[in-house]
Amino acid sequence: MQKSFIIIIVIAFGLVGGLYSLPKVVVSDEKRTLEQSSNEVPAATANRDKTTASKTEESAESHGATLSVEQQRVIAQLKGSYLNGSTAKVKMKAADELIAKFVEYTRFDSAAYYAEEVAKIEPSEMNLMKAGNLYYEAFTYSLQAEKTTVLGEKAREIFTKVLAKNPENLLAKTNMAMTYVSTSTPMQGITMLREVIAKEPDYEPALFSLGILSIRSNQFGKAVERFKQILKNNPSNSKAALNLGYCLAELDRKEEAKEILEKVLNNSTDSQEKAAANEILSKLK
Repeated sequence: MQKSFIIIIVIAFGLVGGLYSLPKVVVSDEKRTLEQSSNEVPAATANRDKTTASKTEESAESHGATLSVEQQRVIAQLKGSYLNGSTAKVKMKAADELIAKFVEYTRFDSAAYYAEEVAKIEPSEMNLMKAGNLYYEAFTYSLQAEKTTVLGEKAREIFTKVLAKNPENLLAKTNMAMTYVSTSTPMQGITMLREVIAKEPDYEPALFSLGILSIRSNQFGKAVERFKQILKNNPSNSKAALNLGYCLAELDRKEEAKEILEKVLNNSTDSQEKAAANEILSKLK
């Protein structure tokens, strides 16, 4: 079910909104989870063109070949407004419009660059979080190890600034923790996740992340516990249901898996989630 696994991981790592719920857990196994994951790169279906943190402006331009003519026109017009902005307010407005378009075009690295520019003008916690989350989104979608490293570093740099302003920002700490998974020091991430869970045992993004790490290290039983607790707290979380169905299928608990996946098909409005559910169900027949 490799194809299904990749689809699920792509969906599962969409954590920017922090809309996921997971259980109170004992994290004694997570060191092994992260160590096993430390050399992996988060899977994705889209390619990103940003190569270094110092050349993000150049990278934003490099997307031109993959954008449609109309999309290129829109970006060029908005970028002109940004570059020619006479005041900080005008530049921030143009940058916000660029961010929205780059997100719409799934160019998260370019969106992150302009969000960081906004945060430089007005370094509020909200602006920094927006930039950090977009770098994190680009990090999770990157397929190239070098690029993943750079994007993870950028996300951590900005989340560090967020936490300096507000040490209680659990989403910043959670997403920052996950950027350590692909580094040589994954335990830095698990330590941060433990801190988040100690602070708020049912905090959705942190616990969802632990569930995904359990999947990545083939600890499907532990992942089942996580996703079941998600659904106990938040029955409408279709991402948790999808991942639960996948884990049950991997454990050969076919009837349970089918029941959960059918609910995903009936209740989810997300085409990717439905495609993944159908893919898994096709293997169970």
